This record gives sequence, C-alpha cells and structure tokens, in this order.
Amino acid sequence: MSKNRTKQKINWLTNELLKYCGPIFVTPSIDSYPAEMDAGTYALINTGTKHLLVTCCHVWDEYERQHDKDERAVLAINLGEGDCIAFNNPLAHRLDIDRDLDLVALEFGPEGIAVPHNKSWFKISDWPIPRSGKGEYIVTLGFPKARRKTGGTNVTFGCAALPFAITDTNDRSIAVFCDEENKQVLNDVKDCLAGISGSPAYRLTEKGELRLVGFAKSGSLESNASERTYRALADSPLGAHVSFTHASYLRQDGTFSR
Repeated sequence: MSKNRTKQKINWLTNELLKYCGPIFVTPSIDSYPAEMDAGTYALINTGTKHLLVTCCHVWDEYERQHDKDERAVLAINLGEGDCIAFNNPLAHRLDIDRDLDLVALEFGPEGIAVPHNKSWFKISDWPIPRSGKGEYIVTLGFPKARRKTGGTNVTFGCAALPFAITDTNDRSIAVFCDEENKQVLNDVKDCLAGISGSPAYRLTEKGELRLVGFAKSGSLESNASERTYRALADSPLGAHVSFTHASYLRQDGTFSR
C-alpha cells in the first residue's frame, strides 16, 4: 500500500472513530479550564434500547470529590473543536458503576445536546457483545493529556488513533504488551497515555466494519491475582502496557454484568 493510500486510510479511520467518542473532564465551571484537569475519554453507544455514554470510573470519582468541595464543579464533555457542554445533574443520568471494571455508564442521548455537533452513537446489534482474543488486531482513539491545551476560558483536545495487536486476555481484560508487534506504537505514545482511560476499542472486520470490543482502563494489570494472570512474553515488562475491560460486560440496559 502506498504512503498516500495508508495516510488516507488512517485519516478515514480517525474520522470514523471520532464520531463515537470524545474527551470527558472535570472542571471548576464550564467556562474555566485549568492547566490540570482530571480527564478521560467517553464512548457513545446505542444499545438498541438506550443511548449511553460510557467512561472510566476515576473521572466520575474526581467529579464527586470536587463537587463535594464546591457545588460549582461540573462534569463536562467536548463535542469537537471548542464546543463543551456540562451535565446539569450527572447522578440523574447514571445507570451503573463498577470500580472493579473501571467503568461507569450514563444514559445520554442526542436530545441531551442543544448545540450543533457531529457525534453519533455506535450501534451494537449482537448481544452479548462478542469478545476478542489473543492475536487479534484492534484500534482505539483517545485524547492524551500531552495533546491538550488549556488556558483560561479556552480548551482544545488533540486525539490519537492507536492500533494494537492483542497480546493476551483474561476473564476481565484485554492486555497489550510492548512486544514485537506493539513496540513501535507503545514507544511512540508511552509518555502521553494519560487521558485515554475510557477510550473505546474496536476490531475492524474484513468488510471494514467496526466491532466494539473493550474500553481502556487505568490502574495495574493485577497480574498477581491468580484468576487474572496473563501469559506475558518474557521480554515484555508489565509496566509497558495498555489494558482494556471487555465490552462484553456491558448489558443492553446500560448496566454491567458481574
């Protein structure tokens, strides 16, 4: 494949993924963006019966912590360019939260957005969501902290599309280690992974269709837990990794199976 064709394919994939996700963050107010904000990535999902926003727990927990200190603190999302909106009452939207999975699901549909946007809710037709396995290729898109620019009343978010080969899986997670297939990507982004927690990961079918398989999560791989042990390669340190919670834990009603 030529360089131009490869670039075109990457641009197409990035634009396609951008439709279904964006940055989610906690800030003192909707028109104030401090240099240090707790942020992650949200995924928009259409289950067939509900429209959801799924993200990681630590952003939710930080929102509750800041809101307890100051009721003016808001949980906000970016819709592209500089367009940001805040939830009036996030708790009223929450359907489920599971800190072991590092996921929280909010009921949130197009009717909740009163400004122009290009977002879509990724439609899932197969329930339960099928799992991906070792050796399969996936892609995720997140909004790394290193590509975020804040200043007073302005904020911009840069995105990164990251292709990976699944190194291993266990009951809870998909693991991507710094092995031969993932070394270049992980070396390129190792200093800017902060901010991708919650990012949806997809498998691309032979027909070019996206299939949701997981959500990027924070924290350790918990490799010492016997029921969650990974068979990592000897030259792939656990410290050099990205992990995803299986999307199969998400139910059609917006709750998580345990």
